[in-house]
Amino acid sequence: MKLTEDQIRDGLARLTDWELDPAAPAISRTVRLPDFPAAIALVNEIAQAAEQVDHHPDIDIRYNTLHLTLSTHSEGAVTERDMSLAARLDELVP
Repeated sequence: MKLTEDQIRDGLARLTDWELDPAAPAISRTVRLPDFPAAIALVNEIAQAAEQVDHHPDIDIRYNTLHLTLSTHSEGAVTERDMSLAARLDELVP
């Protein structure tokens, strides 16, 4: 179910460093790690968490920086699934 912009903003208040891109619509977060191996290790953890819930983020890797984007493509919107996975990803970020 699509979340309203107010619902998304309320959810973002409980997350770490996630932002709304209303044009996408999606939520995103950028994570910087010490080096490339640390970034790849986190990507592997994210992949496992995403597989467990069958919901997958878009991940852009630039050396030690990951840009994570969540949107429910089948809905064309941000949903509770995105907010839930964002909270789980927050637990994985060192």
